[in-house]
Amino acid sequence: MLEAARALEHNRIGAVVVQDRGRVVGIVTARDLALRALGRGLDATSTKIADVMTPSPVTLPPSAQSSEAIRLMQDRNIRRIPLVENERVVGMVTLDDLLLDEAAPLEQLAAVVHSQIGEGGPILSDRLPARRRSLARAEATLERLVKQVQDEAGLEHADQARTALEIVAASLVRRLTVDEAKDFIAQLPSLLHASLRALPPGPDRSVTRETIEAELVSNLGIDRAHAAPVLAGVARTIARSISPGEVEQVRGQLPKDLQSVLTEPAPPPPGA
Repeated sequence: MLEAARALEHNRIGAVVVQDRGRVVGIVTARDLALRALGRGLDATSTKIADVMTPSPVTLPPSAQSSEAIRLMQDRNIRRIPLVENERVVGMVTLDDLLLDEAAPLEQLAAVVHSQIGEGGPILSDRLPARRRSLARAEATLERLVKQVQDEAGLEHADQARTALEIVAASLVRRLTVDEAKDFIAQLPSLLHASLRALPPGPDRSVTRETIEAELVSNLGIDRAHAAPVLAGVARTIARSISPGEVEQVRGQLPKDLQSVLTEPAPPPPGA
């Protein structure tokens, strides 16, 4: 184990791959040494690497796409993946690499970070302050909009507000032409961009106020009477978050029942 610690320190790296006769059998990270060795009071001079390493680590070939690395990091709760070719280690892809290279949309990288919070979170390089700040700003922007939706739509939980925002935003995007959808999406929080851009090109005239309200009822667990004020609250919040000119451009491509929802006053709550 002491040899692994010295290798980490000497090479200024966060992990070493353990091999046996050329075959990858494990991986040891600085965090492994801290938690599994020092945290348990093990003797660094006598403890074997096998006692603290993660055995049989997931690997990828050098030809793998960054999307595959991101998926594995999120699914396996890891942040380093050895690259193996012909049973020989040829490199290592890390979360730091993906962040520095901007190899994926912010929301995908954020998902990797969030999946690891329970395990102490990723140990990010000191080279990443700008990227971390960018990600933090993107998350804060979305959280503010979700809170506004929650207040405006009268929803009890933030996750309901997030779902309602995603449903209404996606429905509006589907009603727009491709070019107008791009302009609309560009003014929404960046963490929503990937999912909205992945929608089929519009305009999809099957999307109506009625279908949106039905989707809200189905996904939020609310009754039909509450769907209209929720839709109106979300739509008003979206309208306030984009430019007046963009509001008019979007309204111009919507049917009349959806045009009004972007600007209409808040309806009284059911039973009022």
